[in-house]
Amino acid sequence: MPGEPLDATTLEDPGQKKKNLQFIRWDDSEPAAHLTLCRPKQNVMNLQMLQEMAGVIDSLLNRKEVRLLILDSAPECEGYFSMGVGAEGYAAPMVFQMMDAFHNVFRAMNEASTPVLAVVDGVASGAGAELAAFCDLVIATEHAQFRQPEIRLGRFPPLGAVIYPRVIGPRRAMEFLLTGDTIDAQQALVMGLVNQVVPRTALKKTVSALAKRICNQSGPVLKLLKQVIFQGTWRPLNEALKNAQDIYLNQLFELEDSQEGLRALLEKRTRCGRTSDWRLGARGRGYGR
Repeated sequence: MPGEPLDATTLEDPGQKKKNLQFIRWDDSEPAAHLTLCRPKQNVMNLQMLQEMAGVIDSLLNRKEVRLLILDSAPECEGYFSMGVGAEGYAAPMVFQMMDAFHNVFRAMNEASTPVLAVVDGVASGAGAELAAFCDLVIATEHAQFRQPEIRLGRFPPLGAVIYPRVIGPRRAMEFLLTGDTIDAQQALVMGLVNQVVPRTALKKTVSALAKRICNQSGPVLKLLKQVIFQGTWRPLNEALKNAQDIYLNQLFELEDSQEGLRALLEKRTRCGRTSDWRLGARGRGYGR
């Protein structure tokens, strides 16, 4: 049924697998498994899409013959990797469920221990940027952009606040998240957010060559290597995720600044007041002067 999570047992049957997948494409018939985001046009992630992603990644847990997971977006989503979660995912009735489903994708990537290569050819925004950042390797085209605009809506990205300091360093992470500025492909390369930037015409060849080099290695050794690197640089991930989630749900949601940002997002308008007015609004003088 739509909205029900897909588990590894369901995914053991290839026919059932493809029948149940609505928003992603999945091919695990080769040493490099392929997960393609396919919710045109912008790959905005809803609950079912996140559950589908976590389900197929979970299925790699004991698949030693799968040496690499390639994560990209479908051709019909040209110009976008993913624009993150939908506006409904920020609203109180759905926020915990959406956040938990999103975090389950990252937990699945961690537990499967299969190296993940993200291919970004377009905009990765919000949760889409966090998803790319969490991958082990990122190849981008010159058209790639990375955005975390949450601060401009009186929010912060809880997972991004955990990921970016570990990937690009605390100072660069602070500037990126505090300003909400867009990072282009070359900036991302300098910062260490991506491994390579290539022309779109060379993307397929570059990804194939790197995948071949990785897949020539021992599957079990690749998994062990990822575990050692991950534990040395990310530990303790679960505790960090839980702390970020608690602050986001129990403190951020209480702020009027955050509520006004959410209202503006849902109503598709600019939030009331200038940046300098956030503090004034919190003191009771209101917005929209």
